[in-house]
Amino acid sequence: MIKMFSKEFWTVAMGFGIPMCILMTLFMGFTGEFSLKILVANLIGYLIVGGPLFATTLVLFARYSFKKITISIPENETLIKEYGANLFRGKEGVGGKIALTDKSILFKSHKVNIQRGETVVFMEDITGFEVKNRIFNLLNNEITLSTTDKDYRFIIQEREEFVEELKRLNLSL
Repeated sequence: MIKMFSKEFWTVAMGFGIPMCILMTLFMGFTGEFSLKILVANLIGYLIVGGPLFATTLVLFARYSFKKITISIPENETLIKEYGANLFRGKEGVGGKIALTDKSILFKSHKVNIQRGETVVFMEDITGFEVKNRIFNLLNNEITLSTTDKDYRFIIQEREEFVEELKRLNLSL
């Protein structure tokens, strides 16, 4: 989960606030209503209020969605930990929850997705993984798991912890 006021939180907040501030300031300039007061109002409105409010809304929605998702763990497997995650299915980043067990990785989407459902990746099928950082190295949460059949691209909260557990469970990595 994204924690309130973490680096990820501020990346989302400023990723919303800065473009909105620029767009609205340009809009005011094109309509001939631009002034220093408008610029200051836009800075305060979008960078100090709007961006953090947008990020807070996303965090609260993610927490709510995370609690609503229940992943059924097979009886012969032991749950290690659950993480908030997105699985890329084509171009769509399908939001949901990922469960790491001693024998598999289980992903289940939340209901606010176009593509829904569950994905299972068995630990023995994983041949390798690659980690990437996104958005100018500000977000360290992308991982691609390679199997004998296909690659699975995830965005996982607490990726470093996930990778350490994955290495511990699959000694061939």
